[in-house]
Amino acid sequence: MASDSGNLTARLPLPPDQGTQILYTIFFILTTATVASYFRSWYRLRHVPGPFLNSLTALVQLKKVYDGKYHLYLEGLHQKYGPLVRIGPGEVMFSDPDTFKRVNGIRSQYTRGPFFEVMRAQPGKDHVFSTRDEQKHKELRAKMGPGYAGQQNQGFEKSLDKIMSQLIDLLERKYMSTDTEYRPIDFSCTATYFTLDVISEIAYGEPFGHLNEDKDVFGYIKQMHDSLPALILLGTVPGLIKWVHRWPSTLFLPNEKDKFGMGYMIGFATKFIDHRMALLEQGHPPGNDIIQSFIDHGLPRDQIIQEITLQILAGSDTSATTMRMTLLHLTAHPPSLRRLLDEIDTALSPSDERLSSATKNGGIITAAEASSLPYLQAVIREGLRIYPPATGLVGKLVPEPGGDTVHGYKLPVGTALGQNIWGICRSKEFWGDDADIFRPERWLEAGLGQEGQQNNARLREMMTTQEMIFGYGKYSCLGKGLVGMELGKLYFELFRRYDFSIVDPVHPMRLINAAAWMTTEFWLRITRRVT
Repeated sequence: MASDSGNLTARLPLPPDQGTQILYTIFFILTTATVASYFRSWYRLRHVPGPFLNSLTALVQLKKVYDGKYHLYLEGLHQKYGPLVRIGPGEVMFSDPDTFKRVNGIRSQYTRGPFFEVMRAQPGKDHVFSTRDEQKHKELRAKMGPGYAGQQNQGFEKSLDKIMSQLIDLLERKYMSTDTEYRPIDFSCTATYFTLDVISEIAYGEPFGHLNEDKDVFGYIKQMHDSLPALILLGTVPGLIKWVHRWPSTLFLPNEKDKFGMGYMIGFATKFIDHRMALLEQGHPPGNDIIQSFIDHGLPRDQIIQEITLQILAGSDTSATTMRMTLLHLTAHPPSLRRLLDEIDTALSPSDERLSSATKNGGIITAAEASSLPYLQAVIREGLRIYPPATGLVGKLVPEPGGDTVHGYKLPVGTALGQNIWGICRSKEFWGDDADIFRPERWLEAGLGQEGQQNNARLREMMTTQEMIFGYGKYSCLGKGLVGMELGKLYFELFRRYDFSIVDPVHPMRLINAAAWMTTEFWLRITRRVT
């Protein structure tokens, strides 16, 4: 009985005073731990200049991202505080090419930070861009490199020509304006249709069909736009991703059973890859696409699904952004456009030997031919420089054992060191006082297209710095060669055939920057060019 009484007493409610004391104690411990954590975070980087509130919370940065002018905010911080700025509680940023090379170089000990986990298409499943395992990253790059080099399908040439022809067909069918007929086109959509069809053609051997149907076939573009607020939050506060990737949040994430958007893309990739592997097991001949290359080089099924999904995530709107912004700048800079048109017309003339008769008679220009046109190449590089497709900081972690010193400031181990690529591409110190001006001539002045250009130190430095938009060293983009080929064909073929005018010169497009660009309502009037 005594034992029962003791158990019963132990289960009785605590006296009010004792319960209150316990609650106060718990509150005190949690508050102290939180304050101590904030103090430790602030104290470790207290010597690095930057806005005080940024050193305490990521909310300041989050608001600036939501404002849609994140790139200008970062640029302003560097102008005020110098080459190294504290941007968050545990994050600093730089904007110079020398530090970029040191952080991302092949032998760098820096590793990827938590931001990269946000880029996973599915919880717990990494691809080459999201993995933080350095050895796995290295192995994936080795296996995927041949596929991105185009070894499986003759350098992507036929695939690009096919989609380029479909774009021309769409413009001819629906969007040719005349003196008596007005047919405007929202090129913000069309550019993304083009890049999505290019990616799917290269990956699967067939395009998704956005250009043929002239619409967002699977609702992917709409879903990305609708998801922007959530993506901004996760990109700015990447620590939240561990909660998003847990049940029940996972119930609301894209999955392969979805009928639209990213989930549909994942499901499509899964079915296609399973079908391809089944055919190979039955003795059918191999395919002629990137998926086949990944299979041939030993990537397992689940990994291929993630890598193909990454192609869509990373390669569609980034390339489309460059197309839109370069087209805008050329249309708004008549001298640059005139010089490009003169080069195109000269190359198409009977006496010029740079282009084949097939190209001169209306065929799609080859990648080799496009590379022989120096001003076209200058336009490509200047377009990528003036508006880098992605402007997020994508922080790398300061390595062990003793941290690092950047611009004279000691950074402790684990500090996230972000790279302000907008600042690098717009640096007046590096590019000159006209760094904010679209001027392809700067590349020709540095020796682009001249004999012996490979020995020109300044040109090599400019090219290396501009190509930092694709990463560098061990983190360089596997698909950057494809981008140059894609842009060369697009600009040549569009401007040889058509004249472009902006429908509303005062407000040519709606553009926001939230670490990546979102472009809408880029309305153009297109007419056939008369030469």
